[in-house]
Amino acid sequence: MTIQQMMYYEAVARHQSITRAAAELHIAQPTLSLAMQALESETGLNLFRHVGRNIELTVDGQALFAEVTQMLKHVARFDSRVAELARRHQDLRFAVPMFVGTILLPLVLGKFRATHPEIRLEIVETTGVDALDLVEREEADVAVVHDGEHRHGLTVRRLPDWPFCLCVRRDHPLAARTHVPFAEAIAEPLVLLNDGSLITRQIENRCAREHLTPRILHYTPHLATIWNLVTRGIACGIVTSGGTLPESALAAIPIDGLVQHPAIFTKTGRQVTQDQRTLIAFLKREFPSAPVAKKMESSYNRSRTTLKGGAPS
Repeated sequence: MTIQQMMYYEAVARHQSITRAAAELHIAQPTLSLAMQALESETGLNLFRHVGRNIELTVDGQALFAEVTQMLKHVARFDSRVAELARRHQDLRFAVPMFVGTILLPLVLGKFRATHPEIRLEIVETTGVDALDLVEREEADVAVVHDGEHRHGLTVRRLPDWPFCLCVRRDHPLAARTHVPFAEAIAEPLVLLNDGSLITRQIENRCAREHLTPRILHYTPHLATIWNLVTRGIACGIVTSGGTLPESALAAIPIDGLVQHPAIFTKTGRQVTQDQRTLIAFLKREFPSAPVAKKMESSYNRSRTTLKGGAPS
């Protein structure tokens, strides 16, 4: 007997009615009747006797009902044990680089933990490249990385784009701007994240394409160092648009055409646990959209086409 046959028989035997059992099981009455006939044929037992419009269990039917009831209890305990093992999965490790973290960490440490206190979440703050490496080596379960390289062993789920911004003091001449051209931004004295970070690579690659030389004073692994040097008026920084606090002394001005494309990365071919699915669904639902990013990138691309002598698209 299959587990489905046991469930069908248990319902019929308990109700002693095909009609009521079919309603409980949410299947058609003729389907259940045929299933009971097939069960009698397979077992070689007469399980029911008809009394008017009702049915009663035979002696063999009662004996089978006792066995099936016990077996289904074992199945329920087995299912419960499997669910418990899944629940005991190691702490969910979430890798995130600093720039994406400025957007995500308030959400994850605030709303997500408040909504899902049952999920043990360990957050690893690292660089974008290292976050991808952690997922690839299965040392992290989920990572959110901007402009992450496409790797064969990783599955990608896209999130809304966000602009990168020039971070300046509020009394800086550029602070009142709604956006700033890339060439003008990199002409400012800059402090950037360590050489090799994804945003620094993006800036250097664009400078190489456009034959520009950025004015870089210092590289640092710490976002706090960028804020400190900018606050003291020593340099400007390049951060995500969520990379400054509204109440701080800093302003973030979107840079034309410099956009981050964040995405969720998981290991391809590995079982995605329920906790991971919950976190991924939360990130896709709650990650804030920044429509200005797409407008800026589109405007930048049109201006590039025009400068090359082509017609704007």
